[in-house]
Amino acid sequence: MISMSTYKELKKPLLTKKDEEYEMLIEVAEDHIKQKTDKDLEKSGTAVEVVIREHLICRGFNITLNPNQKLEGSEIKCSMFMLESITNPSQKEYPPNEVKMVIQILNNTDADSLNKIKTQFDELKKIGKYLQFAVVILSEKIGYTHEITTDKLCDKTYHAFTLVSRKVHPKTGGLYSITAVDEMLKKKELKKTGDWDAFIAAIKAA
Repeated sequence: MISMSTYKELKKPLLTKKDEEYEMLIEVAEDHIKQKTDKDLEKSGTAVEVVIREHLICRGFNITLNPNQKLEGSEIKCSMFMLESITNPSQKEYPPNEVKMVIQILNNTDADSLNKIKTQFDELKKIGKYLQFAVVILSEKIGYTHEITTDKLCDKTYHAFTLVSRKVHPKTGGLYSITAVDEMLKKKELKKTGDWDAFIAAIKAA
């Protein structure tokens, strides 16, 4: 008998080169290569942060332009904030009333990711009780023990979005390799989760 979670996974469409999520995987790989040769580019954040920020800005959202953003009264470093429309996106830190959503970006997760993200969100919620929170994971293995899900975050204002699911763990650095990404695509090992569209909808509703 097939479990409901397995059935849902089987129904997910395969990723194609026409999908925005595929474009992001390739752009992350390209940006990672650039950062290895030009360390100044790291000031813009990790490769996945840079790419997701650019895609959000292209959609017209007011997103912070610098990495390691902070809320006033906290030392927690955040990947980015979705701001009120009139707020300057180049500030070093922000009062909670200028921020609509706190966004943490991960390439993939590990054993410490869930507790770390939940602890950060819990602390920041004490400062801005009306904030929304999202963690966006570029790609994760199907059924990974340490995956982050909305249910595991245990708060109605915390949301998790995994943009691409894959059948296998890639070799070390594989998610930063254009060749490895295209090989996984060719072998039909990458699937769309629908979470990128869901993430955009959550930002619009924040």
